[in-house]
Amino acid sequence: MRSNYLWYQFFRYGVVGPALQMFHSNIKVSGREQIPSDKPVIFVGNHQNALMDALHVVTSTQKFVHFLTRAEPFAMPVLRHFFRSLNMMPVYRVRDGFSTIRKNAETFTQCYHRLGQGDAVLVFAEANHDLRRRVRPLSKGFTRIAFGAEQEHNWQLDLQVQPVGLNYGTHQYSQAPVHIQFGPPIAIADFRGRYQEDERQAALALKDVAAKELKKVTMHVPDVEQYPFYHLMLDELEPDREKLIHASIANRRVAKLSDCVTKQRVGQADQLMSKRNNASKIDTNFKLSDFLLSPLYLFSLLNNAVPYQLVRWVTGNYIEDHVFDASAKFLLGLFGLPVWYILMGIGLGLAGTSWPAVVSYVLLSTASAPMFVRGRNLLFQAIGWYQEEKDEEPQLKEFRELRKSVLED
Repeated sequence: MRSNYLWYQFFRYGVVGPALQMFHSNIKVSGREQIPSDKPVIFVGNHQNALMDALHVVTSTQKFVHFLTRAEPFAMPVLRHFFRSLNMMPVYRVRDGFSTIRKNAETFTQCYHRLGQGDAVLVFAEANHDLRRRVRPLSKGFTRIAFGAEQEHNWQLDLQVQPVGLNYGTHQYSQAPVHIQFGPPIAIADFRGRYQEDERQAALALKDVAAKELKKVTMHVPDVEQYPFYHLMLDELEPDREKLIHASIANRRVAKLSDCVTKQRVGQADQLMSKRNNASKIDTNFKLSDFLLSPLYLFSLLNNAVPYQLVRWVTGNYIEDHVFDASAKFLLGLFGLPVWYILMGIGLGLAGTSWPAVVSYVLLSTASAPMFVRGRNLLFQAIGWYQEEKDEEPQLKEFRELRKSVLED
């Protein structure tokens, strides 16, 4: 048994997994039956939502997953030990200094060893993150790991590269759906002959196949120059966020809209998006269940008001790249809320509240925490803070009508 096995399993299934369930309104996983249980795997995923992407992959499979991440967090010795205990491995880039690039050889060697044990390695082969819903060109790093591992073990691993698509209802907000979709595995053994003839061509061929399969499990807008048009039509104007998390539906819609793209519409869409707020991404339709849950909404709003302001302050003042918004909110909730509830519980106990009542408070606080977002949205809608754009704006109305005529089944 690996030295960190029990700790790693407890942390991903006992801590992170339940926290993700609370953070999202719905988590769907498909294609999990295609993950080889008796072979090493390199998961190749799209990268749109920073740390959230890695957390969703490692909690959606029973494989013992190691994943590559930027080297900066490993600079502090205490954090380095913690990150390594969670199977994180550093990747150094040119910006970290040319002298550090040599350290990547050690990381690759670790990958070869872990794969030799039958474990999985998670690589975000786009090499950076981007909120746009498309698959960007893949880097060659994962091909080096794949072929290097097979060579290291005399081509006896039967290593598989498996694409995994991460599709979010919204990237930056909690209580939205997410879909983790595993595609069919790609056997590295199929590229052995090509690799022995020409390593570069084999790497390019593997990248092409992986990218093709990844685009099947991820919403993909082919032309980045046309992205504002698709973003407005398929994201900003989409009332049902569930439609965005299914790659087959989203990509079918991309294909349907392809004949409607013009340079003028792209420019108009870009201008319209700069004027829109986020109301279209937030469900504020009042339901009967909201009436029944209103006491819990009120309790959660009052109970979490202080932590909410802390999250707003951090994301508003310290997060420059909004790709990290959801990750920051999740981590602050994961580590901050329990501390807040315990401190409040201790305060209640010192004030004379019975300890059974204090324990009940902590449990109720934990159970009602996900209700804060829904309660806040309904409150803001009631007081007029969420105002959707008026359809009277001619250009927006034209896009709505075009969307309805093309996408209406």
